[in-house]
Amino acid sequence: MTDRMKDKMDNALEAEADTDRHRMEEAILATLATAAWDQDAVALAARSVTWSRSDFGAIAAALIEVVTEGKVPDMVVIADKLRSAHARIQDAVLADIMDGKGAKDLSVILDYIKIIHAQDKRRAAEAFGLDYLKAVKEGDMDAAFADLAGKVFDLATEKKLIRSYPVEKDAAADALDILNARRSDGRDFLGLDCGFGHLNETLNGLPDGVIILAGAPSCGKTTLAKQVADHVADVEKVPVLFYSYEQSAEELRIKSLARLSSVDSRRIWKGRSVAAEWSEVEKAAQDYLQGPGPYLTVIEAGRKDTVETIRAAALMAQRKAGGKRVLLVLDYLQIIPAGKDAPDALRERIDANLSELRRLSRDLKSPVLVISSMNRETYKGTEKEKKKRPPTLTAMKESGGIEYSADVVICLWRNKEESDGMKFDPKTDRIEAHVLKNRNGELAKVKLNFTKAWALFSDEGKESLDYEAAQGN
Repeated sequence: MTDRMKDKMDNALEAEADTDRHRMEEAILATLATAAWDQDAVALAARSVTWSRSDFGAIAAALIEVVTEGKVPDMVVIADKLRSAHARIQDAVLADIMDGKGAKDLSVILDYIKIIHAQDKRRAAEAFGLDYLKAVKEGDMDAAFADLAGKVFDLATEKKLIRSYPVEKDAAADALDILNARRSDGRDFLGLDCGFGHLNETLNGLPDGVIILAGAPSCGKTTLAKQVADHVADVEKVPVLFYSYEQSAEELRIKSLARLSSVDSRRIWKGRSVAAEWSEVEKAAQDYLQGPGPYLTVIEAGRKDTVETIRAAALMAQRKAGGKRVLLVLDYLQIIPAGKDAPDALRERIDANLSELRRLSRDLKSPVLVISSMNRETYKGTEKEKKKRPPTLTAMKESGGIEYSADVVICLWRNKEESDGMKFDPKTDRIEAHVLKNRNGELAKVKLNFTKAWALFSDEGKESLDYEAAQGN
């Protein structure tokens, strides 16, 4: 093959790659232009794209600005934004993007953005290599070597292979001011108010980190998590994202309405509530919409809602809230989809997701409450056998590295003896929340009353929990 033929083939391949890039960029913009729930996540990811065409860049800036403002990005609004920015865009180009026909699912868009980043890095590396070879040929070896060393250092820093750490004199300069501000902020605990006094006292509020809420089937894990989510949204006024991989948004909503109205959730669900009950439900709906409603988002999650997708949505929610903490609730751990490069074995996938959730919590500086199943050995058998077998951290053994990765582990356990002694109407059970791991606090047994018909948990009391007992020794 002659050099001339090789150049022609290289140029053809580059042109084909550019065409593919344009197609990917058009899909990103078309997805931003649609009124989908994923808009915020796409807007966040699209900020990092270096657009191959100036008109695409201008349209992207306008779309991201409109989406971030919470407005609908229709043709008129975007055209006004472009005129204000003195951007000259062909009508046909804008129309093709704004009709939304090229829109894709969020997972596809995130893959496109990864490919674009890879293309940019490859081209940057190729350009640097050519500059380096040119410098060597021209004899400026010292400059070429210094530049190469700097590039390698920057790459290593970016990949976190090399980190720069401040000395304590600089790192701790403001530490005393931060601690003093903590004293004078008027709060009784550092974390978010979960709505249960004894849990707040034990955990210091919902702390930053991964909080595992485990328990046997039907012990109220989802109900408790929804009550906590509602309370945080209502009282703390921070974004709360509730990802439900099993129950529908309607089921979760009915739990809240039942709790706020004291009407049996099954009667609400079946449409069997009488007029007086329905009046209470209507009042509860107003309280729900005006209280947690503006801050709470319930997502009927599916196979595309990986931790990476959750990260994008959470970061966008936090940015919209001015950097406030957020609360993530995930129901539940064992069925959260894994990323493309995740291991095949279930336990290893769970461990990988836990690691990513810890990183997410750290980046958000916020709590991530994750519902989890537990070792079946903990709750199978006769009632007499189960009574002698309260939960311990060994109950987590078959669910990945929860006992090692989580910052807090709480197991719900029905105390049958005390439940049988409670003659309340409607039926109420005594549920004990065993705080089996608490990275920055005490271990405890928090007593709760659970009225299933009303989807209501109430605070009852607290006892200390022995460390050896929590470990199952």
